[in-house]
Amino acid sequence: MKVEIKAFFIILLLSIPNISLAKPTLTQKVFTGYELAQDWDLVSAEKLSQALLNEHPDSGDAHFLSARIEFLKGNYEHSWKILKNVGENFKEVSDFKKLVNATLKASKNFVSVETEHFHIRYEEGPDEVLIYYAKEVLEKSYQVLGKILEHLPQEKVLIEIYPDREPFSKISPLSLQDILTSGTVALCKYRRIMMISPGSLVRGYNWMDTLSHEYVHYLLTKKSRNRLPLWMHEGIAKLLETRWRNETDYMSPIMETILSGALKNDYRVPLEKMMPSFAKLKTAEDVQLAYAEVSTMMEFLMETKGEKIFPLLLEDLAEGKGFEESFIERTGANISKFQINWETWVKKRELNHIPGITPLTKEFKNKNSLEPKKDFKGMSSQRAQDWTFLGDILKSRQHYSAAILEYRKAKEESTTHSPILFNKLAGTYIQTRKYEDAELLLKESLEYYSDFHTTLTNLGELYFVSERYEEAVRYFEKAVRINPFNPFIHMRLIELYGRMKMPEKKKLQTQLFSFIN
Repeated sequence: MKVEIKAFFIILLLSIPNISLAKPTLTQKVFTGYELAQDWDLVSAEKLSQALLNEHPDSGDAHFLSARIEFLKGNYEHSWKILKNVGENFKEVSDFKKLVNATLKASKNFVSVETEHFHIRYEEGPDEVLIYYAKEVLEKSYQVLGKILEHLPQEKVLIEIYPDREPFSKISPLSLQDILTSGTVALCKYRRIMMISPGSLVRGYNWMDTLSHEYVHYLLTKKSRNRLPLWMHEGIAKLLETRWRNETDYMSPIMETILSGALKNDYRVPLEKMMPSFAKLKTAEDVQLAYAEVSTMMEFLMETKGEKIFPLLLEDLAEGKGFEESFIERTGANISKFQINWETWVKKRELNHIPGITPLTKEFKNKNSLEPKKDFKGMSSQRAQDWTFLGDILKSRQHYSAAILEYRKAKEESTTHSPILFNKLAGTYIQTRKYEDAELLLKESLEYYSDFHTTLTNLGELYFVSERYEEAVRYFEKAVRINPFNPFIHMRLIELYGRMKMPEKKKLQTQLFSFIN
């Protein structure tokens, strides 16, 4: 027999806390449980839930609360078992059932590994190669970010790595189109961090900084009791995402260029337009601009008020203070005045503006297509594409000098700095032993797209063939952290560690290679 949700959601809309009764009703108690769960205070929420179930074993509201708590704990099977006995007389119930069922199916093949402070779930197979690197990122983030934000979670934080964008879209609020448009590959939601494996992308992505970025979100949500505005959430996360590796430079050349152009043209992404998610913004340019705006706002805030400003604001929110009230009290300005001050400050900065660089969309592997894809990403004209295509044909026929001429014409024709084209030309230079030309070209491209996997790989190969082994190792190690699924990089590193008499590193790299081989 199914227990029915009676009036919880209706009364929820009527703001139960304003109702004053000597003895709280069942519905009021359930509402309190939801507030605790919303704040991620699952210890208190679960204690209340158990008491309600003991007192009201036939209450659909009490069972539904219990199911939500189990879901937030990561116990999807248990949550689903409870939900099977809850009626669907409210849309919220049926929607939640769909979410739990989808999550249960998407995670059915997950295996688990634990570190001191994290619980990592992933699909058995090649993704195991990520775990070695993920442990490093997460444990360093725990210490470094915990110190900055003054919060060290006592519970183990749940991390889930999904093998591709399709299961990720089914267990998150994002559609496949949202993922492709915005480039969003990770979320912190439902009291856990969820991310798409870099193995599902052609060239991987900067997933390690992304993982730390999402952990910042976890800390902000937990410490503020889920009361920090989204724009500040994203600003702090972007500002701090590189701190785990002792770097403070969070602004990419693309972000700087887009922000510089927006300031010049008096264009902004308003804070209110950033809701409900950056992933819902219409273009990749707007996503990058939004990140540039809010992260520099947070840098300005930290520079003027000190690093302590973040934990102070979070503590105020956790204690029930309104955000606007706390912000004025801690900064001496309301949000409007703060934005004016920020704009004055950021306009005085010497922002790099590089004409011809644009956001690169994340390229997912096409598992269904057998036809090789013609890659002209970032090329501004049809003529540039035509010359590149001709260069590809000539190169495939080993007419390297002729291919170089066509690639050069394409580069001169294009008004954008396509890393694809740069690497096609540089790779041909390497094959013809024109190492100096290749190095200049690759270093230039790296200034525009610092995390582009192919550029890092080609630089590693350039230094390998010219027997500059230390430099080769440096770039191959950067490349393998962006895309640990490229077997060529693993093989090169294994050989390099052998030549450089580094047996422990060779042994580790051999083990990592075995996961994908």
